[in-house]
Amino acid sequence: MTFKLRRLRLRALTERGWYGVELGFTDGLNVLWADNTMGKSTCLQGMIYVLGLERMLSPRREVPLPHAMTSHLITDSGESVRVVESDVMLELENSVGTIVTVHRPVVSKLDDRLITVQFGPSLSEPEGQHRTQQFFVRDPGAAQREDGFHHFLENFLGWELPVVRGYEKEDIKLYLETVFPLFWVEQKSGWSSIPAAIPTYFRIREVHKRAVEFIAGLEAYEIERKREQLNQRINVLTSRWETKWHGLSQLLNRSASRIEALGTKPIVDLKAITKAFVSVATQDGWTPLDEHLRSLKSELDTISQAEVPVVSDNVPAIEAKLAEMISHAESLNIQRLSLNGARQVKLADVDALTRRIQTLREDLQKNQDVQKLQRFSGVQWSLSPDRCPTCEQGLQDTLLSQNALASIMPIEDNISYIKSEIRMFEDILRREEEENRAREGLLSQLNRDLSEAYTTIRTLRADLVAPATSVSASAIEERILIERKIRDFSELQSLFDDAVNSFSALSEQYITLLQQRSALPDDELSDSDKAKLNRLSELLRAQARQFGFKTFEPDDLAISQDTYRPEVEGFEIGFETSASDAIRLKWAYQLGLLELAASYSTNHPGVLVFDEPRQQSSSKVSFEQLLRRAATSKGRGQQVIFSTSEDLSILEPIIGEIDCTKIILKGHVLQPISSGD
Repeated sequence: MTFKLRRLRLRALTERGWYGVELGFTDGLNVLWADNTMGKSTCLQGMIYVLGLERMLSPRREVPLPHAMTSHLITDSGESVRVVESDVMLELENSVGTIVTVHRPVVSKLDDRLITVQFGPSLSEPEGQHRTQQFFVRDPGAAQREDGFHHFLENFLGWELPVVRGYEKEDIKLYLETVFPLFWVEQKSGWSSIPAAIPTYFRIREVHKRAVEFIAGLEAYEIERKREQLNQRINVLTSRWETKWHGLSQLLNRSASRIEALGTKPIVDLKAITKAFVSVATQDGWTPLDEHLRSLKSELDTISQAEVPVVSDNVPAIEAKLAEMISHAESLNIQRLSLNGARQVKLADVDALTRRIQTLREDLQKNQDVQKLQRFSGVQWSLSPDRCPTCEQGLQDTLLSQNALASIMPIEDNISYIKSEIRMFEDILRREEEENRAREGLLSQLNRDLSEAYTTIRTLRADLVAPATSVSASAIEERILIERKIRDFSELQSLFDDAVNSFSALSEQYITLLQQRSALPDDELSDSDKAKLNRLSELLRAQARQFGFKTFEPDDLAISQDTYRPEVEGFEIGFETSASDAIRLKWAYQLGLLELAASYSTNHPGVLVFDEPRQQSSSKVSFEQLLRRAATSKGRGQQVIFSTSEDLSILEPIIGEIDCTKIILKGHVLQPISSGD
């Protein structure tokens, strides 16, 4: 996954004819020199522009090229001539040897969002016939759709940019503009940060980390993404389990039943699920549903075997039964009223417990904030109830005695105490809620039994006023009632059996997800990631020594396994370095990423571009060592391009001893050319 910059051409048609420049680049170090303000950076900016990467410099929709390509150019004689038309062409080669030439207009009748790709070396072989195709850039879809240039360029480079998390939306593509700054440092803002001045306006979360992870080929983000996806799927499955459980529980409650041996959370023991059952509230307490069904069926068999009595043969029994049922109904009604009263009291208790837990959580947060302030300040305050724990202002009015004020728990003990209080009250709340659910079931059973009692009373009274020869309606009603109970409870058992099957399926999915999550590395980084970061740390240290880094001992430098930025003894390097050392560190980091690609599988394209690397008056020795180090890229089949306006008297002796391609442009970069071909 490499590419090479082969040739660059900039052209401008002026009132006095064509001006332009054509540059050729080779493997290894390429040193492009021109004097200040002569157009050296125009060449590198032109390459950024022709690749549609101007938003890597600025979110503004304007051409990031100087006036020499947009409005007027200055000749070597100092004259200003108006630019009528201009364009940029760049010849590229990818890792499989495919060569394309990219053309983009600057000043033209054509829209500058149009990029033309010629499939062949149109600059190196201008006489050749090459297929052309047009693409669009800097418009929605340029990175995703077939006709988008960045979609083409991504495929040409052999990349597959990941989908990452954004701030406004969950999934967003890691755009090319966020990746190129790791190997393409432009002059204006590229030297302002380490590892790179990566655009943030794409609203990508932790865009620096995501870009480094991609270029270095780290598995960290993929591991994190998989873990998050698995956690999300586990949460969804847990929610489905809870929803199913509560729905089933509510349905059972209406039948004065409840789930036994199965909780509201998914479990990994499939055998335990098969042991779950339904219990029914009866006069004898909570009875397993299957046992209750057997009892009802036995009772029905007994009744079915007996002959249905007539009223005249059953009057004493009917009267006795009626008196019994009236008494029973009164007893049930008293129980119901008592249970309902207890229910209301306990609901108030649950509400009070909920408010108490919320208050304790607020107290816990306040104490943890105080603890955080103590940790940040490095001062251990003594907590006192007559002073505000945050601002230390005295509290004039307190209800505590002076003796009480004298013994105050340390903040750590206070936090532990509050946590234990929360746990205790949460346990009480859970028990109260369980008791309330049981109470709701009993209340449903009482309502059911009371309804059945009133029905029986009505049929018994009807028997007493019926003709003597009539069949006893109460006996028939009793049989019908039992049959209905058997039917209803059988349906309930069938419904529960289906639910158990669903819970078993959810549990199997749950087990699979847990296994997949446990298979991921315990750390965010894989062993391969750690090896790459360790190697990058070694390269950083070696180059820091070579470049004369002095702010810290080079051996103390490392790459953070959290932020992927340089750090010393676990602390990220910020403003502690001198300006020149910051530049040296920037060199080392970005050149380190290039060298890392030689020994590890990464997504680095194998090219590195520095525009004016000698920033902040870096020493001649440091700059020389940078050039020498960069020149070793040729042996690895890599490419480095440096543009500089360094004093030629200093530069030429250095590059004269180094294996590199020298591109020395005297005068203005854009010179008169014979034609626009």
